[in-house]
Amino acid sequence: MTDATSLPPTLDHAAAAQWPTRAAAHALGLGLVFAVVVALPASPSDLDRHQLPKETVVHLAVWLAVVLARPFPAVGLRRAAAWSCFLLLAVTLASAIGATNPWIAERAAALTLSGVAAFFTARHLAASGMTDILLGWATSAAAIGTATGLAQAYGVTSPLFASTRAPGGTFGNRNFMAHFAALALPLAALVSLGARRSRTVIGLILVAMLVAAIVLTRSRAAWLGAAAAAGVTLLALLLARRRAALAVPRGRVPWLIAAALIGVLAAVSLPNALQWRAASPYSETLGDIANRREGSGRGRMVQYRNTLRLAVAHPVLGVGPGNWPIRYADVAPSSDPSWGFGDPVPLNPWPSSDWMAVLSERGIVAVVAILLLGLALAWRGVTAVRAGGDRALSGAALLGLLAAAAVQGIFDAVLLLPTPVLYVAIVAAALLQQADGTVEIVDSGPRRRTAMGFIAAILLGAVALRSVTQTAAYLVAGNGRDLARLTWAARIDPGSYPIRIALAERGPCSAVRDDAAAALRMAPSWPAPRAAARRCGVKRR
Repeated sequence: MTDATSLPPTLDHAAAAQWPTRAAAHALGLGLVFAVVVALPASPSDLDRHQLPKETVVHLAVWLAVVLARPFPAVGLRRAAAWSCFLLLAVTLASAIGATNPWIAERAAALTLSGVAAFFTARHLAASGMTDILLGWATSAAAIGTATGLAQAYGVTSPLFASTRAPGGTFGNRNFMAHFAALALPLAALVSLGARRSRTVIGLILVAMLVAAIVLTRSRAAWLGAAAAAGVTLLALLLARRRAALAVPRGRVPWLIAAALIGVLAAVSLPNALQWRAASPYSETLGDIANRREGSGRGRMVQYRNTLRLAVAHPVLGVGPGNWPIRYADVAPSSDPSWGFGDPVPLNPWPSSDWMAVLSERGIVAVVAILLLGLALAWRGVTAVRAGGDRALSGAALLGLLAAAAVQGIFDAVLLLPTPVLYVAIVAAALLQQADGTVEIVDSGPRRRTAMGFIAAILLGAVALRSVTQTAAYLVAGNGRDLARLTWAARIDPGSYPIRIALAERGPCSAVRDDAAAALRMAPSWPAPRAAARRCGVKRR
């Protein structure tokens, strides 16, 4: 291992002029922007019409970036961070092997693989001089994604926007859009406080947009996540200032606070197209933010308690990535408010918490791996804040990003979704480079580098190809009403539960008996596949 203190701030400045490196950075950045805006106009599942194409774009972008950048040896990652990523991957793959529904497990594990690969690749690109490109694309993605949510809030319509739970814009759900906006706040603050005056106005406008979008969504998890991000970032900046080591021009912080206040005032005072039932919707949400006795707060508490029982029953490897809804019936009675028995998909794909999902689906070792990774990154942020200068700004933004992800993950699914995963991977890696000012290289030798690169490219290529077929099946299925189109879609993606159950429920039994059997195997405890199986005389094996 090379001594990190003897290395220059970037791995190789000449690499910035090489087109594969620059192309890889743009591939990741463009992939993030496309992941923000892409959606299908119609599909058998309203949730998947947004999430499936976003997953496909993320997988394709990461695969292309890996092929172009060849991010080996591992650059800029301490052993603790690198081994935490490898441990998470190993546990995820081991857990997927015994999952009840291998199709869902493969999809969830694939997202983890692409997320880790994106983080390694972005760290390599940042160390090669591509930091500004990566953060520029991330800033653009935050602005564009937030703009779609704001547009829907103020009456703009589009077939790509969320049809329910507005204003979600192209994210498909107001909570998803709000979570993304909260994650973007620290980067917007960094742009506002940076030395470049030309970007200050852009950063301040983005802060106002993000805050307005978060308020308009009434997402309590995002409100708490934004508060955590702002609090941690400002606390880090204050600590750096006390050490007389903060490179922030005078007057920038008051302008930043003013931009946030403008966002709040605009959200609560300007007329919008949102039809809230409450007379004072925003004050009501604020008052209920810690309410655990009724409403969604009580539902979360019940769900957490039952999910912990599931985790205790499967402590080592969990029930398999993505398989929480498949196995939730093992511990949840029919009175559980998480159930929606009239729906073919009676549960959300994830519990209302990243942490609960990882604990129940992948076990305690996966939780430890994520905690170790978070602590390793946080320590780098703290070190940068103590060092002062421009490094302190990047370190504060990194700590704010980690705080937003951790807090929101307590109350909602955030990093289980493709767009936030790619955003956090890119931004965390770029901020690490700015916070460190040094590069650590772990060189495993030319043969091993070639082998690792080849294996990574093959795995990510297979993941991307699989995701393309899943999205293609939804394109063929359309709105899910045409049985002929559904039949073709099932041939393209035989592991799609929404497609198979749509056929099993509506088609003649002589033609859809196999679909009913497949749906029952995928979700043996759900009411809809059981009813379809009874209708067609299919017995559970």
